Amino acid sequence: MSITRSKPFYAVAGVTDAAVKSLREVPAKLPTVRIERKDVEKAVEKAVANLQAEAVAFPSKAQSTAVGLAGEVVGRADSVYTDLVVRGRSVVTRIRRQKASQDLSAHAATTVRRTKATSTSAQNTAGETTRTAKKAATRTKSTAAKKSATTRSTAKSATTSARKTAESAVRATTDGADKLGR
Repeated sequence: MSITRSKPFYAVAGVTDAAVKSLREVPAKLPTVRIERKDVEKAVEKAVANLQAEAVAFPSKAQSTAVGLAGEVVGRADSVYTDLVVRGRSVVTRIRRQKASQDLSAHAATTVRRTKATSTSAQNTAGETTRTAKKAATRTKSTAAKKSATTRSTAKSATTSARKTAESAVRATTDGADKLGR
């Protein structure tokens, strides 16, 4: 099974996406936060009174609450995990569908194909050059020059493809980062 098809992978992607989205909302909310001293004092007085009342009833409430919370926590954890897996799958799908990621995949496949062609061409050239050298020493130089030109050409093609693959990887990474938190 591929790591990108596992639930934990999707859950981590979902957590990252949710965190980025939350962080992007913070700057807009900061100017609206206002705290007044009288509000703080009232809140403190109310909290102290509530704490005193709760301290008396705490032992009996603690036992019944613990039993109820155990079941609720398990259910909520499963629900949150499922939500994160769904969100993670969505992020991964968006990134896979973006043009930069598809270009990266295509360029990588081309690079692999051209690299194999270069290897095959080099092997063929070496074999033909050896055979030709055994037949006629005078023709070896000419044959080697012609065959090595093919190898140089395919090597140049593979190099160009590798460069395009690297450029596509940069675009795919940048585009993928922009997809987070949306």
